[in-house]
Amino acid sequence: MNWTLLVHQIRTLLRPGRLVGLLLLTVVPAVILLIVGLTEGAETGFVAEAAGGIGSTTFPIAALILAAATLRDERDGGTLPYIYLKPINRASLASTSILAAVASTGLLGVVAALSLTGAAAVIGAGVGEAVGSIPLYLAASVGYSALFVPLGYLLPRVVLAGLAYVILWEQVVARLVPGVANTSIWRFALSIYVDLVDTAEDLAEGLGPMAAGVWGGVAKIAVVALLGTGLLTWALRRRDAV
Repeated sequence: MNWTLLVHQIRTLLRPGRLVGLLLLTVVPAVILLIVGLTEGAETGFVAEAAGGIGSTTFPIAALILAAATLRDERDGGTLPYIYLKPINRASLASTSILAAVASTGLLGVVAALSLTGAAAVIGAGVGEAVGSIPLYLAASVGYSALFVPLGYLLPRVVLAGLAYVILWEQVVARLVPGVANTSIWRFALSIYVDLVDTAEDLAEGLGPMAAGVWGGVAKIAVVALLGTGLLTWALRRRDAV
């Protein structure tokens, strides 16, 4: 782990111009919850639906944009060669870059959860459902960072590929083909939320064949993190060999 590089990457990822837009995207579920709650009233489980349903699109897209930029910003800004020149172990560089993305996207996740909590409090709905979404978003932050940081380094059009995964694969294909749910990072994180929050039972249908469970979800996310770190380490070392 390289702490100097970690701080540098987090500062780069969270620059104001990008951060404002992503924060607006992550609070969309809370805004919808607030509007519907004030106009129609909040039914049981609606906060969970906002967190795990509406958030299943808004948060992954925000995570994609942020995580994919971790090493791409260095490359586009011309600073990546200088990072390579430093005596940094490639495994350390990979883990540091993914951790920077996790910290940055995790911040967005906390904001998303707190905005839901505020909206739930205003409309008198389930505040516990909103607070319980913090583990959901943090777990998703780890999974998406481990996927999109390596892809951002390897693919020139990573945003298009990422959107295909987040929208087509996770939202469409995974619903039509039950077995595909086992390749969905969002469902790994959602299985944690469904297990923690009783009123999120309606979301369990979206898990497909995957069972709800905190430790099962954590284990799946951990595997994704290890695979992503391994992939990025391999890619960085391959560049050294060229």
